[in-house]
Formats: sequence, structure tokens, C-alpha cells
Amino acid sequence: MRYAEIAVDAPVGHSRTFSYSIPPHLSPVSGQLVWVPFGRRIGQGVVMELTPASRVAVELTKDILQPVEPGPLIGEKQLSLARWISNYYLCSLFSAVALFLPPGFESQVRSRLFRSPGPRLKGNIPAESGQDDANGSEVVACLNQLAESPGMMQAEFVKLLGRGGERILRRLLEKGEVRREVDLPYPRLKPQYTRYLVAATDEGDEGDDAAIDGQSKLSDKQSRLLATVREAREPYPATLANKEFGNPVANALVHKGLLGQEWVRAEHVPVSQRQAVGVSIPHQLTADQSGVLRRISDALDDKLDNKLGTPRSFLLHGVTGSGKTEVYLRAIEKAVAAGRQAVYLVPEISLTPQTVERVSGRFPGRVAVLHSRLTSRQQFDEWWKVRDGGYDVVVGPRSALFAPLHRLGLIVIDEEHEWTYKQEEAEPLYHARTVALEYARRTGAVVVMGSATPDVETYHRAKTRGPGGQHRLLELPHRIGPHPGRDGVGLDAPLARVEVCDMRRELREGNRGIFSRRLSLALQDCVGRGRQAVLFLNRRGSASIVQCRGCGYVVSCRRCSAPMAYHSVDGRLRCHRCNRSRRSPDSCRECGGRQIRRLGVGTQRVVAEVEGLLPGIRVERWDSDATRSGADHEGTMARFVAGETQVLVGTQMVAKGLDVPNVGVAGVVLADIGLHVPDFRSSERTFGLLCQLAGRAGRGGLPGEVYIQTYTPEHYAIAAAARQDYAALYELEIRSRLELGNPPFNELVHVVFLHTNATTCQRQAVATARTLRSKAYSEGLTDVELIGPAPGLPSRLRGRYRWHLAMRGRNLHRFLEGVTFPPGSIVDVDPAHVL
Repeated sequence: MRYAEIAVDAPVGHSRTFSYSIPPHLSPVSGQLVWVPFGRRIGQGVVMELTPASRVAVELTKDILQPVEPGPLIGEKQLSLARWISNYYLCSLFSAVALFLPPGFESQVRSRLFRSPGPRLKGNIPAESGQDDANGSEVVACLNQLAESPGMMQAEFVKLLGRGGERILRRLLEKGEVRREVDLPYPRLKPQYTRYLVAATDEGDEGDDAAIDGQSKLSDKQSRLLATVREAREPYPATLANKEFGNPVANALVHKGLLGQEWVRAEHVPVSQRQAVGVSIPHQLTADQSGVLRRISDALDDKLDNKLGTPRSFLLHGVTGSGKTEVYLRAIEKAVAAGRQAVYLVPEISLTPQTVERVSGRFPGRVAVLHSRLTSRQQFDEWWKVRDGGYDVVVGPRSALFAPLHRLGLIVIDEEHEWTYKQEEAEPLYHARTVALEYARRTGAVVVMGSATPDVETYHRAKTRGPGGQHRLLELPHRIGPHPGRDGVGLDAPLARVEVCDMRRELREGNRGIFSRRLSLALQDCVGRGRQAVLFLNRRGSASIVQCRGCGYVVSCRRCSAPMAYHSVDGRLRCHRCNRSRRSPDSCRECGGRQIRRLGVGTQRVVAEVEGLLPGIRVERWDSDATRSGADHEGTMARFVAGETQVLVGTQMVAKGLDVPNVGVAGVVLADIGLHVPDFRSSERTFGLLCQLAGRAGRGGLPGEVYIQTYTPEHYAIAAAARQDYAALYELEIRSRLELGNPPFNELVHVVFLHTNATTCQRQAVATARTLRSKAYSEGLTDVELIGPAPGLPSRLRGRYRWHLAMRGRNLHRFLEGVTFPPGSIVDVDPAHVL
């Protein structure tokens, strides 16, 4: 008997597999997706390995039912990485493996119920079912309805039974009153094929006449179609034949043996080629760029002395506009020339079109795009063509890391400091940067991480000398100008001039608007000179809260403990946590008063203020409300790049990688948002956003100006951002983290408890914290610190209450071995925040 260890799609412990026997008629292989029975249901699983009988730990095993796809979908190195992800992020093995599956392959079985033949129940169901006569009569009525059905979906029948439907169905199945048939569906998406018609024999062959003589006389349409296909130099599309001659004509000729059929897999236009992209000519490198590229090339050529533990990962720290992208493209060119493939990661889907344009210009026809805003068909076609070796480069956000590349040689992580590389919506809660480094270790690939404001932890690991250093630090300290110097390379261009506007002073001097006087004048002057401006505010909507001035009541979401923001576009209130919306009230729910006021400011309000300040100009908003699809993102970007939009107002999107030479002014409407959040990374993130936004101005050679409006100008993060002094920010941050024991000096695990009942949620958090403290004490672990539990921020989200606690220390994975958390809890390793 042959056996397989399978990762099953079920909420089980991390890294756990289940043993299944292999029927004689099946020959599964590692990496293949299969259907397996699991408990009372049937689910999908991935074959992790084939095992001999001696290694199977259970006496009785169930058989694999059938494969979902004939061959393996995941390679051995990817399976190995999936095991690591499951172990490191404490998630189920299937959820880790599923990251590598093609789009549309995850599906659920469909169960149909039929009335069993034989004697029928009359009046009631058996007494042991625990139902009274009245309920028994209702069940009999449902069974009679089932008997009249050609097959009812299980969910529909359970709903028909009413309360306790699942339990009643189990009884009926045990008694043989109901028969269940399971439909194992094929993947939702399958390759598309095009049918072509070909002549059965060559024109003029005597066999043609013999074949025609042996058939009934051809009609006029059949004769004309036969002649057309014979005269065609290439296979003739069946769709064209049906359109020109009618559907039955081609089938009739095929039936008579006069035409043959060919099925060819349809080739779709790649996403990267749907817009015309000109060929990009490489820029001449500066001395700094050449030095950086030389060290990356040595790693790609395996010239590093790995016996000394030299890292194959690089942190490229370069100021905004220093030419990091050109270094990426040259490194990719080097990898591709050596027969390897590359992944180019960007932090936001909105930045993908701009990056694709640059990469496609350098590698025309060889660039794949993968992200969630593509249609299912587009994702499917791109994935399979990557798997077939049709592309050399894959571009996209964090999920593009799991593209099926067989010759991975280089991973580029642009803006590596961005928290969007951390998956927070669903298990596994991985960080693309961490996974990329492990992936490279297993494949021998090189990782290049780039940023003007690197993550403090990454920078620390790059600066650390000796065995503790995990990355090699590369520097691009100078901005490149557009005008060539003596060596033909752009002159060292200055960074944009930054001015901090104290909004407390503005208020004292009578300015109650959302723009300081300096920013207002700068916007007018910038647009008047034909240049463009970018305004940043990390808050959507028109007003952040709606409040009654009479009693102080704030309109909050019924499912979340968060105020609802007012959106002037549709005149509705919307919760930015769960997206629930409602109409704006005219009177207060608490006191009945009509002193309803909309307070605060969001991007919609900023747009309205700019339009009032600069009438007649085009202002666009770039946030998740205004750009719901990838096409919207591309359109907004294209109009701004073309100069059709004079002022672009947006959230974090406008600060990340936007490269438009004509931008003269960048303004931060309110820098304090996010600065005082109770999270140890809040200052670092604020600094990063401000510096990134400052880098959008003055990229075309003309001077750029940046205005940072704040109520706390003395804060060290804002002061450092005004000087664009990363070294100063780093020194303050690393000193603080050393004192408090925060990463990178300790590991961090964040646990969030969720429940619809507030008391139960709190009780679970307190009990778990007590258990963990007792475990640390009993094992004598003085280097493991528990912080909390405490209510989350927000304390209620999407109808579920939140409590949380954090663990800080060394070897936390070993400490958490054997620990179980209440159902529904979220265990986040290396969290992006601890709110």
C-alpha cells in the first residue's frame, strides 16, 4: 500500500499533515492538488510527500478520492518554503501552500440530497430522533418535498428543515432516509482553447473526389466552406466559419470526413502589453550607481565568498531621485542575461502600472503582471504563462512573490520599509520581505531591498558588522539631476526645500482654514507657473466625525467602536473600518437637537478647498474611495503624468514612488495623523511618509518645495523629516528600542482575541495571559515579557469585540510550542502594529 502526507484545507495546527492511502488507479506526486475525505466532509489538499508504510503513524487511513489537476502545481522548493511559512507564522500548512496555487483552483464541494427508495415514513420521524409529533410532521413534509426534487442542494434542505437542521439531517442520513451525492467540481477557471478547421486531405488529391462521391451531395454553403478552408494557408477559425456559413455547415463537413479539427490553447494579450510602451534606453550610470551595481553583479555571478557567510541580500539606501530604479533594472538585466528570472515587488497595486511601464520598456514582451485587481481570467492566464516559462520578470505587490518561477535569480523589493508588504487580512500573516529572504536562501537568489527611508530593523541588520549582519549596505547619497556634467551623467541635484508650518501659530493669528498662508501662496504660485502640486492627507472623506454640538454625541458605526466619516460625494456616512454606510442624520439620536456639525478634514474636503482657492484648474483625488479598480488607478496616474491634472490630492498612494518631473510643490495637510498612535513604530512611519512625499517635488531639475503643516513641529520625527535626515531618526529610534527591548533586539508576537460577546472576549484574553505567564515562570524564562491584556484599538470591529496582548523576548517560537489559543484568535508573528 502506498501513502501520501497531505496538507488539508482545514483549521488545524501549523505544519500538520494527514496520512492518506493511495488507490491503485492513482499516481499522485508531490505538489499535486487532490480531493480527500476529511471528517464528515470532502475538501482539497496538497500532496506534500509520498511516504512508505513504515512512516505512517495511524492504523486506518482514508483513500485519496481524485486529483483536481493531472500534474503538480507546486515545486519542491515552494513546498519547502510553505513548510517554513507555516512554522514561522504559526498558520495551517494548507494556507501557506495555497499562496502558490493558481487563481481559481480553490473551491468547495457541492453536496446534493436525494430521497432514498423504499418505505416512506408516515406521520412522524423515529422516536429516537428526539422530535415531537409536530416537528416530525414538518420533517416528513420536507422529505416529501425532497422526493419531488431531482436533487436538492444540502444547504437548501438544511434551511428547509429549520432549527436543528444539521442534526436532523445527520439522523436521516444514518437511518438511510436520505442519500447524499457529492459533486467534486473542476476548477472555476480552466485554459481556453480555440477550434480551427483544416482540410482532411490536400487540394487536388483524388481521395477528395472519392470521399465526396461516398457522401450525399454537398450543399452550396458546404462546398464554399470546404473550398475556403482548402485555400486558406493557415488553419481556419471555426468561429469565423460559423459566422460566415452558419453553425451546422462546419459540423456536417467534419462528420463527412472532409474537414478535420485542431484545438489550440488561446493566447491572450499580456496585461503588460495592453498599452503601448516605448522601448526604454538605459541611462548612463553615475559613479555611485556603478559601484552599487558592481557589488550586486558579483552576487549574481556567485563571486561572493559564501564560506565567510557573506549575505546575498542587499539594502540599497538611496535618497529620493538617486536612481535606485535604474540599478534595479540593470540588475534584472544581468539576471535575465544569465538565464535566470526576477521578481520586482512594489508596495501598492496603484504603483504597478508605472513600474510595469518602466520594466516593460526595458524587457518588452517578457514582463508578467500579477495582482488582485486583475480579472480572474487575467490572473489565470498570466499565472499559467509564467509557469510555462513565458516571462522573465514578474511585477506586482506582495502576492507576486509566489509566482511559479522555476529559475528565480533576483528579488527586488522597492520601498522595502512599507508596511503594506505585511499581509494582515487573512492567514498566513506573512511579511513579503521576510519570506523573500528565506525564499532566496533556498533558491540561491539575490535580494535587493531599496528605500530612501529604510525600515529601522532592516537598516540595523545591514549596519551590524560580523556574523550578526544579515544584509550588505549599499548607499546612493546623491540625487541625480537632468542636466549632464562633464562625465555625461546628471549633476548632483539638491533635495526639495522643506518648510514646517506651525498650525498653532496660524490659528492664533486668525487663520482657521485647512491651509497655512505659506502653502496657499505656494500652490497659487506653482500652478501659475504651469507646474503641478501634490497634497497629502492620510484620511479619506470630507469630515472625520459628525457630532452633536448640543450633547456631544458622535455618530459611530453600529458594528465597530469607531466614528463614521462624512463623504460629500454621495452625502453619506461611512465606517472606514468595515465600510458600512448610512445617511447623514438631520437630528441627534440622543437629545433630538439639530446642532449637527461635521468636524475634521479628509481628502474630499481638501479637494473642495483647492477648487475654491484655485478656480478653473483640474484637481483629482487619489485614494481608495476614488479609485476602486486598477483601471481607475491607471487613469488617474496617466492624467497627472500627462499634465492634465494640476493638483493631485491623496492618501499614502501619492507618497509612494510617484515620479513626475513637473511637480513643484508637495504639501502635507496635517502631519500629526498617525504620529501619536500608541504603537512603537508610529514615529518611524510618520518620518517615512513625510520624506517620501518630500521626494515627489523637484525631480525634474527645477527646485522643489515641501510644506509640512503640523501642531507639533518640535517632534523629533517631524524635525528630522524637515531636514530629510534619516541618520538622526535612526539613532533616536534604535536607542529607544534598545531601552524598551523592542525589535530588532527582541522578537514580537501579537495576539488578538475576538468574540461577539464582550465578557467572553475579555475572559479569554485574561485566561490566556495567565497561562502564558505561568508557563514562562515555570520554565524560568526571564527574557519573555507579556504586555497586556488590554482592549484593542478599536475595541470592537465588524461586530466582534477585541482584546489583545503582546509577547516580547527571545526564542518566542520555542516558548509557544504546544500553546493553544481560543478559537477565532489571531496570532501575528512580527506584527506591523500592536493596536
